[in-house]
Amino acid sequence: MVKKLLAILLGFVATGLIACSDKTEPVAIPVQHWKETDVRIETHPNPPLAGMSEIVVIITGPHGKPTQDMMVSLRGNDSMPWVQAIQDGFIGVYRRAVDIGDGDAVVLQVRLQRGDEQKVLLFPLKLAAG
Repeated sequence: MVKKLLAILLGFVATGLIACSDKTEPVAIPVQHWKETDVRIETHPNPPLAGMSEIVVIITGPHGKPTQDMMVSLRGNDSMPWVQAIQDGFIGVYRRAVDIGDGDAVVLQVRLQRGDEQKVLLFPLKLAAG
């Protein structure tokens, strides 16, 4: 009986510690569009930290089918060089670690290229505190 009460008490303490932790909630970044494609990004960690973060760009076409014929490049601001994202299979996913900078107004630039056409999409990011 004492072991059972101790286990229950320990469960409550652990739950309380988790609830009081300084964990930041993930941030959803709105989808953007170019021509017939939907462009969604994810950051790892989410929300991103100042400096280097992994950016995952997910591109889908009509009916949610993956778009795999793009060249995707990323940068944290106008003064940074473009870095090409690496295509992850043929599933419309492109990823790259990139310096997103720091400050209050961080805007990730995503350049999409297909043939002779290109488009730069701007994704405002809210950085994690601390």
